[in-house]
Amino acid sequence: MLTFLVASALPFGAVCRAASVNPVDLKADGQTDDTGALQAALNRAGQTGGGVVQLPVGQIRIEGNLTVPPGVTLEGVWEGPHYSSPEVGTTLLAYGGRGSAEGPPLIMLETNSTVRGVTIYYPEQQADDVQPYPWTIQGRGTHLNVIDVTLLNPYMGIDFGTYPHEMHYIRNVYGIPLKIGVHLDKCTDIGRVENVHFNPNSWTRSNTPTSPTGEKGAKLVEYMQNNLVAFEIGRSDWEFMTNTFVWGAKVGYRFYKSDNGPTNGNFLGIAADWCVVPLLVEGTQEPGLLITNGEFVGSPACESVVRIEPTHAGVVQLSNCSFWGPHKQIVHAEGTGTVSLSQCNFCQWANGVPAVEVLGGALMLQASRFGQGKPHVRLGPDVKSAVIMGNSFRGGPQIANESQGDVQLLGNVTLR
Repeated sequence: MLTFLVASALPFGAVCRAASVNPVDLKADGQTDDTGALQAALNRAGQTGGGVVQLPVGQIRIEGNLTVPPGVTLEGVWEGPHYSSPEVGTTLLAYGGRGSAEGPPLIMLETNSTVRGVTIYYPEQQADDVQPYPWTIQGRGTHLNVIDVTLLNPYMGIDFGTYPHEMHYIRNVYGIPLKIGVHLDKCTDIGRVENVHFNPNSWTRSNTPTSPTGEKGAKLVEYMQNNLVAFEIGRSDWEFMTNTFVWGAKVGYRFYKSDNGPTNGNFLGIAADWCVVPLLVEGTQEPGLLITNGEFVGSPACESVVRIEPTHAGVVQLSNCSFWGPHKQIVHAEGTGTVSLSQCNFCQWANGVPAVEVLGGALMLQASRFGQGKPHVRLGPDVKSAVIMGNSFRGGPQIANESQGDVQLLGNVTLR
């Protein structure tokens, strides 16, 4: 049984009470296509000015696509993301679109609409034979909300970037997308992403018929290392991202300049573990990226944990961040922009390469710790300026300065 609740129009200041209107029967048996019945409920809620379409416990099979009208919430029973069998709670079984990443998303959000409290599972997806599907959740307009959702095994997760929008809100999302996790672009005012964690455990521990364990689990990680971009951010003005994580991706965080421009924002407590490129910066706005309390670990295939491309002309600031793992190098920076590394902890890097290598632009490196007695910093010939001040170097500073610009070395000490 499915009931959608619609708040009646009341004068300002009046108490608003949700009422049950025209309940709609769903099979929710995992076998019957419930797309039409569910869309009818969503449409009716939208036509009456908005409300909540309350989903029951069960497996709701969706062979087509859903659109959540303005002001409507599509809501299941979960009050937080989780991993467990899709036989409990509210689970949407996604069957449509197999074989192509093009086409309409499973769920399209319109202005002021929300999806929350559901698990979304693709029963026909296999870790050893990954097939493309369109976006799971896409949005357009203002105030697009995804809250308390488990994306168990989507090909592509959340797309708030294909269409212009403002003030997206993504909170408490767990799962393991296979190609792209969260894509942001064309956002002209303050997007927010909080508590989003991508980990293959969401699928491997799901107790589903397709749970990839053993050899299939290894195939899943191999696919992720070759394909997954967890967070992909183009134009977003004042993006706020807090407490986000990914394990095993090809790229953890990609900041790029789209046709609409690059981003600026505040990124607090973000992390990427066992990634080929944990942090990739292709472009930023002049206000830059403010990355604080980050943790970044490269996989054995990682050449550089932080890779700043020749196209970069903005500002990247990393403060109080830590880097460790079997990667080769920690920072490799090109371009004409500015890189600031403050109070960072550089734990591990390979023999024979500098932990931090800057080939152009400007560097500010201060109050940071280099935990190994290996080459620490290299400044290439095209570096315009650098300040290296107040850092601790294991075994004493090993700094190769090839710059013809203004380089200041002040107050650095030996870490014993």
